[in-house]
Amino acid sequence: MPKNADSTPSPMPYTRAEHLLHPLRRLFQSPKRLVGRLPLKADSQVLELGPGPGYFSAELARSIPRGKLVLVDIQQEMLDMAKKRLSEMKLSNIEYRQADGISLPADDSTFDCAFLVSVLGEISDRDACLQEIHRTLRPGGILSITENKYFDPDYIPSPDLERAAHKAGFNTHRTYKGLMQFTMHFRKSV
Repeated sequence: MPKNADSTPSPMPYTRAEHLLHPLRRLFQSPKRLVGRLPLKADSQVLELGPGPGYFSAELARSIPRGKLVLVDIQQEMLDMAKKRLSEMKLSNIEYRQADGISLPADDSTFDCAFLVSVLGEISDRDACLQEIHRTLRPGGILSITENKYFDPDYIPSPDLERAAHKAGFNTHRTYKGLMQFTMHFRKSV
């Protein structure tokens, strides 16, 4: 979220992540609503890039009881926070992998869905990240990106996001518009 003095995108420091779990956040960014929009099956394989302390992760994991949720974050401390929180919920279908968004630790065509919320703008090379996600998604897989219009200095407007996703080889599948945020789903060609 915050940018360095030279305006280079950078991730939110883990020391500021606790506020992401504030209960009032559910009023404008409900995990149940965002995850409910995804075409997930019980055995889906899902990548959540930049999960922070796991605000959406519990709902994702519960939605795929026979599947696997892979959390990837550049900060090990964020993964540790998410792991502690999600382990307390007795969720066991989750893996934690430290990596950046431009070099994902996954084989080609691994995931059915990639899920990002206010993350893409924090990655130093947006195009490379989208190409990596494209590589790791199965044909027909869904890339879900949610951007917050307010409170996020790294907000990506929907026309810019759509251009970047198309450049990486995705097709626009569905758009959900809200007062404070939007979600766009892109599909990898079959």
